[in-house]
Amino acid sequence: MQFSLNQNSCYNLSLIEFMQFAKNFNGVELNFKKIEKALFEGLTLKEILDILVSYRLKTCSIYALKDFSLSSDKDYKEKVMSQFKQMIHYCYTLESDLLIVNPSIIEESTDSIKIPQERIVKRTIKRIEDLSKIADKNDINLGFEFLYNSSIPTLSMAIEVVGALESRENLGYVIDTFHFVKSKASLSQLKNIAQLIYLIQLSDLKFDSIDQLTSLKDSDRSFPGEGNFNLKSFMDNAIKIGYKNMFSIELSKNESIENLNEKYFKFLNY
Repeated sequence: MQFSLNQNSCYNLSLIEFMQFAKNFNGVELNFKKIEKALFEGLTLKEILDILVSYRLKTCSIYALKDFSLSSDKDYKEKVMSQFKQMIHYCYTLESDLLIVNPSIIEESTDSIKIPQERIVKRTIKRIEDLSKIADKNDINLGFEFLYNSSIPTLSMAIEVVGALESRENLGYVIDTFHFVKSKASLSQLKNIAQLIYLIQLSDLKFDSIDQLTSLKDSDRSFPGEGNFNLKSFMDNAIKIGYKNMFSIELSKNESIENLNEKYFKFLNY
């Protein structure tokens, strides 16, 4: 198995510190905003790439384009598309073939909660098709990551979106086990899409009952192996059904980095 480290796992580290910390992994997932911050502070993309090469790290993804699906047409054309093209440039320069996109979050306090599901799916399909065409011209894959608290909150809905665009060969899935478990998805759902999963992000959860899952927040993520989800079994079964890409370790931003590498090695050698 090959493992990468998600930058959210060590969010308080600078980009350089993060890559030094991740040197024992096969790759890293880089946060778009953290790249922007590093460039603002004087680093160049070439210098970032040189650091990655020096530690033999692959940039396995750059993440995440947010609010692309339900943003207004004006924001989509001016803000979302501008950021997307910048992310494409970063992917190309940092030699990543995967860009992760997230569906828009629906705030309960707004009228958007009343948008019919059919309309949400249709709009998401249209927007992600536009993005995949642009990414394809640059030989970059789009990984669609459903989020439990978003407009596409389940794996079933994500499959409905991506399945409608099966002709787009550069479009697939990113599975975050935190949202996978919260949405009560099943391994049987992964069986038919295993070849289209670009990345699986590993995160554990602590819960006493299924009903308790819905109240868990992103900050409630647990270190892999320290929660109630059987990640070992999940990983073994993912491989059995045909998953061939990296596993990425993602933690809560609240996780202390003290002794983190030791904990990682313990998990990697389960």
